[in-house]
Amino acid sequence: MKRSIALGVALLFLVVWVPTLFAQYNQDLVVQKMRSNGALVGQINTAVGAGDFYTSALRLVDLAANFKALEGIDPPKGSKAEWDRIQADVIRAAFRGVGACGEQNLEQLKAEVGAILALMKEGHGKFR
Repeated sequence: MKRSIALGVALLFLVVWVPTLFAQYNQDLVVQKMRSNGALVGQINTAVGAGDFYTSALRLVDLAANFKALEGIDPPKGSKAEWDRIQADVIRAAFRGVGACGEQNLEQLKAEVGAILALMKEGHGKFR
């Protein structure tokens, strides 16, 4: 009887605790990067509004780096494929925005920032 209780407790422990050891969602990292992204979006919008292509480009690269840091993480809910798609699309839009900065094309830069904001909104809707 004692042996079956001990076995039951051990199995319960394994079923409940062990999967958390291998979970790939890193909430602390995601929260850190998303908060940083919120600040970066504000800085990007300010720079774009002032026609400051240099600062816009720097902050877009920072934003892309934040999303790149989240690439290997599974989402807390929802599809991993969608999570990966949104991450990759944000990074590509940020790079296109940097290119627009190099060309000093304000309209294209605004379009890429708009695309980034839409993707971030989509991600929050699916994964937050």
